[in-house]
Amino acid sequence: MSNFLFSILYVAKLTISNAFSLFKSSIELARAVEPQLSPILVAALNQLETDNVAFGKEINKLQRSGLTAGLKLLDKERDSLFSEIRRIITSYLKSTDAPKKAAANTLQLFLEPYWDALALPWDTESDILIEVFGKYRAQADLSSAAMILGIQGQFTAFEAKNTEFKMLYNSRNAESAVRSKVSGTKLRPAAVASYIQFCTALEQAVNLTPSNDLILLFNKLDDLRKKSHLLEGGSKDAPDDAPAK
Repeated sequence: MSNFLFSILYVAKLTISNAFSLFKSSIELARAVEPQLSPILVAALNQLETDNVAFGKEINKLQRSGLTAGLKLLDKERDSLFSEIRRIITSYLKSTDAPKKAAANTLQLFLEPYWDALALPWDTESDILIEVFGKYRAQADLSSAAMILGIQGQFTAFEAKNTEFKMLYNSRNAESAVRSKVSGTKLRPAAVASYIQFCTALEQAVNLTPSNDLILLFNKLDDLRKKSHLLEGGSKDAPDDAPAK
């Protein structure tokens, strides 16, 4: 008789997202050879997929934040202010008023590297704008140019809006971190149990009725387990006595 034995893995010591990813990848690999699986293995696989789908929905619910709507509004408001500043600068570049045209040119050259900042991800945009405001305040010619064009108020409001956004964004991250520490025993018991059951069934099948397809599937799943094992210890959402296999 063959002697196939899965590598030890403390599944519940994985982070929530890593556990879900492990289960999902295992399901996909098994589905690829489903016609070669026994009815018992297929039943175990179906149960694992059912529980993991529910697990995934629970994760999405966990990660959803009531602060996101506020962030969307703040982002829209700061984007509007930046668009207004750019529009005014662009209009004065064609001005016949030499001082205003020069001021517009000064600000346009300053903002050119950041002109498309609105298209960046939220956190990146915030950090880029913090850099913009730091340089703006540090260089007298920039604030003077804004005063000549009458848009220093827009710059002040723009910075305040970005600061407000950054603070709320950090609050949402902190909230998400707290949510992600919810005990794994409350979030994933069914998925973990189904994964263990499926692995046990596959282990028995490959030992008692080995085939090339089963052996290949076993090796692929075991490779996933080995990779996941390297991720153990990073989770704070599981008890110390988390089950192996």
